[in-house]
Amino acid sequence: MRKKADPVAGLVEVAVAGWLVVTLLSQHPNRAFDRLRALDPIGLMIPNWRFFAPFPARHDYHVLYRTLSVSGEQSEWKQASSITPRTWSHAAWFPKRREEKGIFDLCVSLDSAERLDEPEQSPAYCLLRDFVARRIREEDPVRDRLSGFQFLLVQYSGYDDSEPPEYIFASPFIDAKDASE
Repeated sequence: MRKKADPVAGLVEVAVAGWLVVTLLSQHPNRAFDRLRALDPIGLMIPNWRFFAPFPARHDYHVLYRTLSVSGEQSEWKQASSITPRTWSHAAWFPKRREEKGIFDLCVSLDSAERLDEPEQSPAYCLLRDFVARRIREEDPVRDRLSGFQFLLVQYSGYDDSEPPEYIFASPFIDAKDASE
C-alpha cells in the first residue's frame, strides 16, 4: 500500500533544497551573486562562507628588532614575531594564531601609514613598538644594558623562495626608557 505524500513535508523539502541552492550560489566569488543576500535582510539565513577576503593575503610579515647598548653597539637583527608551523591540532586549538593575525594586521596598517608624514604617530606604529619592547623585556638577556632599540618590518612570500624579502619599514631608534612600562 502506497502512502499519500504529505504536502507539508514536500514544502519543507523544497524550502530546504532552495535554501541550500541559494546558500551555495551566494558563495560564488562573483559579486553579482550577492544579490541573493537581499532575500535575507537580517543576514542570518544565508551564511557567507567565503574563505578569503576580496584580496587574499599573498605574503607574510616578520617583525625584526635590534638593540643599542649603552656603549653604542648595535646587535644583530633578531625575530620579534614568527609564523608557527601548522599542525593538525591547530584545526581545533590554536591560540597563538590570534597574535600572528594581530601582527599581520598591524604590519598592513603601518605599511599604508608609512606614506603619511609621521608614521610614528599612527596607532599601528605604537602597538608594534610596544610589542617589540615587551619581547625585549621578556626574552632579551641584555635588556638591562640597553639604551634603545629599532624594529623592522619584512614582507616575504612565505613558502615561495623565488621572491626575495622586501623591507617595508624601519623605525628610528627608540629610547629604551620611553618604551618601558
